[in-house]
Amino acid sequence: MAFLAARRHSLHYFGVAAGQVREAADFARRVAELDRANRRHRSRRYPSLVMRWLRTALGRPRPVAIEPLPEVIASQVSLTFVGHATVLIRYAGISILTDPMLGSRLGLIRRVAAPGIRDRDLADVDLVLDSNPDPAHLHLPSLARLPRRATVVVPSGMAGRLCGLGFDRVLELACEQSFGFRGCDIHTAPVRAEGGMSFVVRGNGPTIFFCGRSGYCESFYTVGEEHHPDLAILPIGGYLPASFRDRHLSPLDALYAFEDLRARLLVPIHFGSFALSYERLGEPPRWLADLVSERDLQDFVVPLAHGESRLFTNPARAKRPTPHQHIDDAGLILGPAGRSELAG
Repeated sequence: MAFLAARRHSLHYFGVAAGQVREAADFARRVAELDRANRRHRSRRYPSLVMRWLRTALGRPRPVAIEPLPEVIASQVSLTFVGHATVLIRYAGISILTDPMLGSRLGLIRRVAAPGIRDRDLADVDLVLDSNPDPAHLHLPSLARLPRRATVVVPSGMAGRLCGLGFDRVLELACEQSFGFRGCDIHTAPVRAEGGMSFVVRGNGPTIFFCGRSGYCESFYTVGEEHHPDLAILPIGGYLPASFRDRHLSPLDALYAFEDLRARLLVPIHFGSFALSYERLGEPPRWLADLVSERDLQDFVVPLAHGESRLFTNPARAKRPTPHQHIDDAGLILGPAGRSELAG
């Protein structure tokens, strides 16, 4: 079945037609269905996280291949997966970094894969979007490596943490607030994670939805109805034990959120960098790959390796996919060096 394609006429999995108001009962059915499906899935687990942390505490992060950043022109956006929830978003003339986590360890927990970005590329960061007060997302040593001229956006009540870092401008935002920055419009939206928020970034190119940490919630549907993002950057790791799904998406949760958002493409993040939960590091991308294969979603999910970049172009004139239609007919073109382009 064509998962993304179904969105043109009606949502699959107890959804409703686009443009209609979703009743609370519809959302409740989706949540119940997700809970059942997540319980049935058997991920490979660590028997003890503490023992794993102790065994690996003295190691060093494994090096990753870092691609040169592609040139970005008007109507394009480049995404680079740095690791964890850190993504470098580049429109023409502006460089945005999300949830900077560039350290080799988080307390006693050693990083597994090195950050996929070069120091000289950090020097060009203009705007930092921090989505959550958790140290794995709002990491002060990582922020200290960024240029002081950068504007840093943090959730309400978090600006005080940055007092000693010397940034020219720190903005505290609550959910459902907006601001403009160098030709980009940024809007915040609620998430299911205490003190956190997500971002809709509308620049001179495809519109991006970024979520660094959240459980599955109704906000994804609301954002899809109001903002129509082209690219959805969603976390897929940190879901075991089951109670962690209150604030983290499993791969299946992420696909449901992607459908709610009505985005054109899903870019998964929040996997493979730190062992912070009981599923083994390779499980989130493996489970997502299985789901993608089962549901014939290969054209709609864009997994990136640490340090890998993709270039996307504005899909303003592209048709939305119809049932059983491949996404290249709706505007996706594989560009040079495996770069994906949403062609207008």
